Amino acid sequence: MEDPRKSMKPHPWLYAFVFVTGAAVMTLEMAASRFAAPFFGTSQIVWANIIGLIMIALSLGYWLGGRLADRYPRWHLLFAAVGMAGLLACAIPWTGPWVFHQLQAGITGTPIHIIVFSFFGILIMFAPPVFLLATVSPFVLRLSGRDVSDLGKVAGALYAWSTVGSIAGTFVTAFVLIPRLGTHMTIVLTSGALIVSAAMGLTAVSPRRWWWSWLLLLVPLVTALGGPRAVKPVQGLLFETETEYQYVQVAALPDGSTALIYNEGGGVQSLRRPGDALVPRDYYSYMTLLPYLSGNPSSDRMEGVVIGAAGGTILHLIDHYDQGSFPGLRLEGVEIDPVVAKLGPRYFGLNPARTPIRVADGRAFVTASQHTWDFAVVDAYSQQIYIPFHLATKEFFSTLADHLTTRGVMAFNVNAVSPDSPLLLSLLKTVQEVFPHFVVIRVPDSYNYLVIAGRSPLPTEALRALGMGRSPVSSIAREALAHLWRPTPEQLKRGMVLTDDRAPVEYLTDSMIWDVAGRGISP
Repeated sequence: MEDPRKSMKPHPWLYAFVFVTGAAVMTLEMAASRFAAPFFGTSQIVWANIIGLIMIALSLGYWLGGRLADRYPRWHLLFAAVGMAGLLACAIPWTGPWVFHQLQAGITGTPIHIIVFSFFGILIMFAPPVFLLATVSPFVLRLSGRDVSDLGKVAGALYAWSTVGSIAGTFVTAFVLIPRLGTHMTIVLTSGALIVSAAMGLTAVSPRRWWWSWLLLLVPLVTALGGPRAVKPVQGLLFETETEYQYVQVAALPDGSTALIYNEGGGVQSLRRPGDALVPRDYYSYMTLLPYLSGNPSSDRMEGVVIGAAGGTILHLIDHYDQGSFPGLRLEGVEIDPVVAKLGPRYFGLNPARTPIRVADGRAFVTASQHTWDFAVVDAYSQQIYIPFHLATKEFFSTLADHLTTRGVMAFNVNAVSPDSPLLLSLLKTVQEVFPHFVVIRVPDSYNYLVIAGRSPLPTEALRALGMGRSPVSSIAREALAHLWRPTPEQLKRGMVLTDDRAPVEYLTDSMIWDVAGRGISP
């Protein structure tokens, strides 16, 4: 390769160099979100921290890189900075889990923890290599554009190639590298590409002096040969993977239950208790009441859907406990993550022949469906501590209502620290815009509020009749009747109607938890 010092204009290799460094910046940014997810989740707050810190690191790198390039216009400094960025990136898979775990230890999944600790975790692990990579553009421009008459042309070409690299880094990382290699190997591969680029540059500048820079490739090579390790080891770990959407764990709990956990573990997404027992404190158990509240007395045909099926706990329990009373019961689930959709039969007792799970976004599925259901469950509200806003708006509930029978019901669970929670009251006020009739069950010994709503009056007398029996579902019916709650009109006035245009569910969640934290109560 020609010595770049001999060129008055950028050597073609330099365009490839800025392409690689531009791609590396976006790869690290995309990887940061997946790396932080097992510890801090993937909420908008975490994404804001990632994007904000990456932008700060880039700004500081551009500024300091420009000053250093004017003061020390040396090619070896540029390539050394990129090599150091590669080494720092390679250290992330080894040191990152320990650092993130220490920052997370002893903290529950509140926004205080998410804002403060995710900020420092990302700052410590990802900001330094991005800062060093940001020095590339001003250095290359300073060292290549010596003829002022075409400085604009040179700058435009360099920034264009760097931006094309960033575009490639975004799409290749999201659609190829992370799904196929995982986050750790993606970072190691990026590290190797940076070290190779730096070694090529250093040997071009001075082959006799910098030949040893190629030995730095041993660092990512040894890291890669170390093989995959548990991202976040937990007791009883049965399964662990990264999907296109989240970090997923299946774990055996001390009480014999099997739990499906996403990301930082802010909530259990699916749970199978020994013997498929119904437990009053599990909101899943109360979903077995829905066929009785659907207003369809026929046992010959009844259809239900679970949006956000995860591992299929609700599908399995309804099928297991209600099929005897409703032989014509037909169930289906909707789950956006194809990897998670396959876990139900493996770990949670789901029979895919009886209760199939469709892979799709819940709202898109409902909108496109030609089906009409007797009951629908929206169980996508506990992916973390935040609610997917597009599944909590008046428009979504209206679309769902159009796919229910005349006396059909819709149910969802929401976490709230008190009956006066703005989040809970806003969801109830929004539901009331579409479903004038609803009941709320305060699940005992939890922060769960189960909302069941319909356009026609709910046949709560069916619960009283069911509660007279001795079956496991009868005991759940008695618990439900004992914990029925309805907000007053004055309470509902404090809520807001959530729409596709304005649904600040994360703000409402944050306000609720900040208020609890300010009063010194652990949610």
